[in-house]
Amino acid sequence: MATSDLRDGSASSTSETSTSPSSTSVSDSCSSASSPVDLTSSESELPGLAPYDLIVVGFGPASVSIAIAILDTLSPESRHTYRMLFIEKQSEFTWHGGMLLPHARMQISFIKDFATMRDPTSKFTFMNYLHAKGRLLDFVNLGTFYPLREEYEDYMRWCADLVQQEAQCIVYGETVIGLSAPAQEYFNTDKIPHLAVTSARTSDPSRRTTRLARNVVLCPGARPQFPACFPRELTSRICHSAEFLYRSAALLSLASQSSAASFSVAVVGAGQSAAEIAQYLHANLPLGSHIDMIFPALALRPSDDSPFVNEIFNPEAVDGIYSLPDDRRREMFEEHKATNYSVVRSDLLGTLYATVYAQKLPGHTTRLRIKNSQCVEEVEVIGKQGCEKVILKLRDRYHPGPLETAEYDFVVAATGYDKSAIVTELLSGLKRYLTANEVVVDRGYRAKLDANVEARLWMQGCNEATHGLSDTLLSIMAVRGKEIVDQIFNK
Repeated sequence: MATSDLRDGSASSTSETSTSPSSTSVSDSCSSASSPVDLTSSESELPGLAPYDLIVVGFGPASVSIAIAILDTLSPESRHTYRMLFIEKQSEFTWHGGMLLPHARMQISFIKDFATMRDPTSKFTFMNYLHAKGRLLDFVNLGTFYPLREEYEDYMRWCADLVQQEAQCIVYGETVIGLSAPAQEYFNTDKIPHLAVTSARTSDPSRRTTRLARNVVLCPGARPQFPACFPRELTSRICHSAEFLYRSAALLSLASQSSAASFSVAVVGAGQSAAEIAQYLHANLPLGSHIDMIFPALALRPSDDSPFVNEIFNPEAVDGIYSLPDDRRREMFEEHKATNYSVVRSDLLGTLYATVYAQKLPGHTTRLRIKNSQCVEEVEVIGKQGCEKVILKLRDRYHPGPLETAEYDFVVAATGYDKSAIVTELLSGLKRYLTANEVVVDRGYRAKLDANVEARLWMQGCNEATHGLSDTLLSIMAVRGKEIVDQIFNK
């Protein structure tokens, strides 16, 4: 075990080897490499370099929970005997920055923060954050369990900053492009004691670094997902909800400068993000504009956050879900899908319905239209009168007929996220060591590797099919982080 301080896991650590420029083009996102990358070119510089005890890929909420569990579980003296590192592709901590819309609220209780469900006395609780910011009594007076999303993001950032101040273990601006096993010549045992974690500078993909680690936790995040009908090369007139706020200023400016009598925006999707974006656009676009919400369901549906159903998100529920046969887990997933997928909080549904109703009164114009039962089958970008237009070809899901063609100045795809391709890409270098070439995780989130691999790998946020709907959400992160930490440090 290395005896260097936890703080030695900074970007300048001698166990980090910058490789020579590579001719392989690497994406600037750890979750979007277009194809498996050759990770062996830099391994010639690995011999003699001290391995890390722990490397965590990503520093989003799941990783922050692990870091906080480490700080709350291990004494400072004990922590200083381990070498740990968290590698994050972004230049600073950000959580859903593209959806921090004004007045948007959290969908889970603030009590399900980074620490409270595990240890209410931790200094990393949301309540302590409020106390530190001088807003505790003011928040109590609000009488809500659901803070504004921008406030909760600030809480998360506050925690991330505290972790960095206390541990100096986070490297920002590096994109992990893959995990692999070092070649046999780099260790003198029959077992594979380490995994090689290869990353590239986010700003310069040709600058690569390979580090060795005894334990790796993979928190890959998610990639914005577009339906297959959208063009592979997006234009400035199409964006995903994940980047909406970043694009909103340009969108509003475009609308205000439009010479057309009516500026039109389509929001494709039926979930919380789609509803929030539609509400935001209705409140902020010029009066001559209109917004269409387009989705294949018969109606916008409310999220089910009733107390009995919500128990599926309790940490102890994971045991029962994991123990079920695959077909029963899938059945349970379908039964509880309305807790998280393509659903909207009831208060926002009420607001949208009131908006649509008010448009029917004398003297009002229709600016927000709900185009339900509509499937987007084709998306085309054309030039028209010196500017781009997005053409959507729609078909009624229940009364199929000729395609309806609708023209828009801008389209927002609130169409969800995908993780499966990310995991496949990041683990392509370990494929031969996986069970049947697939990622199989045990109840403790540890990936099952061949018996000759002593190094250990944990997966976070990509185990929904085996561990339940809570796996990708914030609900159980505090408890789950402690479970992982206890396994890594044999607590």
